[in-house]
This record gives sequence, structure tokens and C-alpha cells, in this order.
Amino acid sequence: MTAVLYEEIDCYAQIRLSNGVTNTLTTAVLEELAAAVARAESETRGILLCGGEKFFSNGVDLEWALTQSRAEMRDLFLALGGCLLRVLECSCPVVGAIRGHAAGGAFALYLACDYRFAATGRVLVGKPEVLIGVPNPYYGDQLFRFVAGDHVASDMIYTGRMIDSKEAASLHLIHQTGPSDGIEALAMEKLAFLGELPPDAFSESKSMRLGWLCADIRHQMSARVARQVEIWSGDEAQRRLHEAATRLKPM
Repeated sequence: MTAVLYEEIDCYAQIRLSNGVTNTLTTAVLEELAAAVARAESETRGILLCGGEKFFSNGVDLEWALTQSRAEMRDLFLALGGCLLRVLECSCPVVGAIRGHAAGGAFALYLACDYRFAATGRVLVGKPEVLIGVPNPYYGDQLFRFVAGDHVASDMIYTGRMIDSKEAASLHLIHQTGPSDGIEALAMEKLAFLGELPPDAFSESKSMRLGWLCADIRHQMSARVARQVEIWSGDEAQRRLHEAATRLKPM
């Protein structure tokens, strides 16, 4: 069963994470998502990125990740960074619409979207990595600071706190909120507007905004991922990661 659903609606692509209730991320899921984005970029005018009702995605699948070797974890972090770059560098517009929580690496993917819509109510977003003993990966850290500014990003990264969509909108992390049953339709309206813009003008405008950030992420990716894996594999991180995986395991 595919973990990423791809559907063309008129001349746009709806890409939906569909990996169980929590939509957790593995190397295979990220590679499938990156391939879907690449396909949509070549075949459509824009992308609506969305997930499930309860979770856009709860980030990396900890239970799965703790069974992986150091080399396999390196592959995971490289795949996550590569997927993030795929969204950031996509020449057509990408609009994110979430009806459920977006945590960790999934929140980074959401921040990579050109416009971000979220349901009202208890929809939580954030970067809780530090609470489970690992740093926010470099590409996620830099993107968060780019979008939110250092003050907001540092507070959320250092505390690991999750915030609801209302607060996230007040901090300019989300462009618009609305009822859960209509938020994807609102996002599609914005995507349709963006998709009617002259494509070369839009693409170049996006490249000017994000080019230096993507170049820096690509330049530092290998070394930063190596350090990420080193910390992940340490005794303290492994203890906290196992505790977190136990807490998050479905009853």
C-alpha cells in the first residue's frame, strides 16, 4: 500500500501523506514523497500538500528508526533533507493544508510550502526534538529561523514546545486558518490563484527568495547529517528516544 497518494485535480496535484493514522516518516516514505513532488512539478501547475485528519504527520517513525543502523539513519536524514529541498526548489507553487498535528521533520516539510493553511482547534505544530535528546536537523533549524525569525524559532527549538494553529498564525508560521472540513478547499483556491501567475515570473521570484538558503543547506548537508547521526547514536539520546518511542506506541 502506498504511503503517498497522488491525485490530479484539474491541472493541479494533490499529494497526501497516507501512512496510517500518525503518518510517520521513514526513508521509503520520504523518497516516495520526493518523487511525487518531482512528478507534479513536471506535469501540473501546482501542488496541494496535505495529510490525515488527526495528523499531517507525527515526524520520523521512532519505533522504526530505533531498529536502523547508523548508515541507515544517515540515509534517513539525507532523504529528509533532500525531500525538503525538493519542496523548496519546486518551480511551481506548493501550498500546505493541515487538519492535524505536524511535528518535527513533518513540520519542516510544512514550513517549506509557499503558503500554509491549517485547521482551527487543537492542531499542534512544533519541533520537539530537543526533548527526546536530539537536535533539530540543520536544514529544519535553518528553515524555521528563515520563516519565523531567530527569536520565535529559538524559543520553540530550545523548549521543544508545540503550539496550536491559532498561536502559529499569530507568529506568522501559518497564513490562514479555518474549519477542518473546509481548509483544504481554501488552500486549493490559493493554489489556483498562484497557478495562474506567469510560471517563469513565479519560479524566479521563488528562487530569489530561497536560493541562498537552499545553497547553504546543500553545502552543509553531509557534515551536518554526520553530526546528527553521531548525537542520535549516543547513550543519552538513545535512552530518551526509546522512552519517547514507548510513550508514542499505540495502545
